[in-house]
Amino acid sequence: MMPLTAAAPSDQRTRVMSVETLRRQALARLQRRLRVVDELIRSLENYERVKVNRRAECTSITRSRKCS
Repeated sequence: MMPLTAAAPSDQRTRVMSVETLRRQALARLQRRLRVVDELIRSLENYERVKVNRRAECTSITRSRKCS
């Protein structure tokens, strides 16, 4: 077995920097996901708006409704 020794200051700095790098990368991933989710929500809202407008263009013909 190898004895446990205290990490050298340079090792600690490297480790801290890598944690900061990981946090930055995770934040960047979250921001990308947020943009994608925002875009998805906007698309769904537009789809609903178009769907409602298309329903308004329907006319009643006999017993069933027909849409153009």
